[in-house]
Amino acid sequence: MVKSDVHYGLMHWEPVGRVLVAVSEKGLVAIELGVEDESAAVAALSERLGARVVPGDEETRAAREQLGAYFAGARQALDLPVDWSHMTDFQRQVLEAVRAVPYGVTLTYGELARRIGKPNAARAVGRALATNPVPLVLPCHRIVGADGSLRGFGAAGGVATKQKLLEFEGARQLRFL
Repeated sequence: MVKSDVHYGLMHWEPVGRVLVAVSEKGLVAIELGVEDESAAVAALSERLGARVVPGDEETRAAREQLGAYFAGARQALDLPVDWSHMTDFQRQVLEAVRAVPYGVTLTYGELARRIGKPNAARAVGRALATNPVPLVLPCHRIVGADGSLRGFGAAGGVATKQKLLEFEGARQLRFL
């Protein structure tokens, strides 16, 4: 079976630099923040997905428009379809739960684990979030350590980028004990 092409487009947001957005026929497959080398990012994405990755301004327009509105502060929720086919069932469960965390709110890894019915799985939740292919739409930057500290972030710039995103959103800590 021949897989269909994945299309990508680029945009820019000053706090993180170039942003690569990629979509399949099923939905978003990648949002990469801080892309410095476009060809290397496209090659890595092609290898990860096992698909041909080609430019596609039209195919990525809706995603880039919603992200642009988010970056401009005009939109707080991103309701784009996600292509879940490259994720494990557990990762999908975690990322579907993180999608429900509101703009400007943070939760702990443990709180998120409890929300998915796995109260002892905070580390596994962290691992699932570390490989989130579509940050912002699935806002893993809103998940913090048990003490409220910022832990890892898989996007370029790591924790510093996570902090920029939370500051941009005016994040506040909420705990569900």
